[in-house]
Amino acid sequence: MKKYILILLLLLSGCQNYSELNQLAIVTAAGIDKDKGKYEVSVLIANSPKVNSSNKEGEAKTTVYKAKGKTIGEAIKMIELKSPKELYFSHINCIIISDEIGKEGFLKVADYFMRNPETRNRFYLLQIDKGKSSDVLKIISPLESYPSQSIKTLIESSQTSSNIGDSASYSNFIGKTIQKGYDPIMTTIKINGDKDKGSKQSNLETTEPNTYLSMGPIAIYKNDKFKRLSSNKETELIRVLNNENKELNYSFKYKEKNVNMFSNMTKTSIKLIDKNFISVDIYIKGDIFETDSNVNLNDYKEVYKINKKWQKNIKKDVKKLIDKIKHKWKCDIFGFGNMVYKKYPDYYKNFKLDKINVNVKVKTEIISTGSLTKAIKEDK
Repeated sequence: MKKYILILLLLLSGCQNYSELNQLAIVTAAGIDKDKGKYEVSVLIANSPKVNSSNKEGEAKTTVYKAKGKTIGEAIKMIELKSPKELYFSHINCIIISDEIGKEGFLKVADYFMRNPETRNRFYLLQIDKGKSSDVLKIISPLESYPSQSIKTLIESSQTSSNIGDSASYSNFIGKTIQKGYDPIMTTIKINGDKDKGSKQSNLETTEPNTYLSMGPIAIYKNDKFKRLSSNKETELIRVLNNENKELNYSFKYKEKNVNMFSNMTKTSIKLIDKNFISVDIYIKGDIFETDSNVNLNDYKEVYKINKKWQKNIKKDVKKLIDKIKHKWKCDIFGFGNMVYKKYPDYYKNFKLDKINVNVKVKTEIISTGSLTKAIKEDK
């Protein structure tokens, strides 16, 4: 069914007949690396069924072509010399870059895809967390026919816990890059396990794949240049502040014992009060998911104290993160400067990220302790 839908889409895009379709190599993903000063571009091609043949066991459903060039366009031209069919980019799902490409400046890469009339700019943009982007294109999954579809599914399935689909889009990254007072972030993807084993058919023939892909930390950018990766805790808090986290697991110590809170609702409001003052208000509600303490959770006062500690710790961690962003990273990933620019455009030329005051307010609410059904609130 998918094959016939794809054929129809291509026909509507200008292909006049099936014989013309057979002359196209449909690119579903691309990887961009640097090697010895040149761009190394890899493209993942969805193999179309061969004439007068049926799907044979062991026949590869995808092919990866790779070539180098002084520019992205030159590298792709070299791939076209290798490919027996014309490259067709209209149905690309994702582009993956290495950290080296990010450090050099992504707009150099973006220029090619913005100018390419076939590219619709409706694809995911990811940075690999250690390694080469070309390796990601070769990892096969038992759940999807194509590695590119596996990546797309991975991003979309994470929507249940964090809404990263929009932030992982190419248009979102470019949009923030060209805005005044905004530094973009990029979602990363990582290879877990042996990359060579992950590209073999045997990776599909086990109940537990040897190699698989997962979402990694957030890549922090200054303008269009990659600067650093966030830690796991920083990643969670950045997504809370960006209203991307639907679920949040948060652990802290209470009476020297571990308490784990699970939240399925977080809401953040960031407002500009005046040209030098930002207000950040965070509301989180959730449950006491787990504790190794002997504290009596039927005791209202104890639950009240746990909620107060939860609130205090989140506030401390958020303030620590914002201070680090302002003074150490110097990357305006929350668009504080953009808020100033929109409201006080004349003042913006004097704006300095490390000088703006940010007031953080956090309100938490425990909905359930596993034994209590009545909501217990911490009022400020």
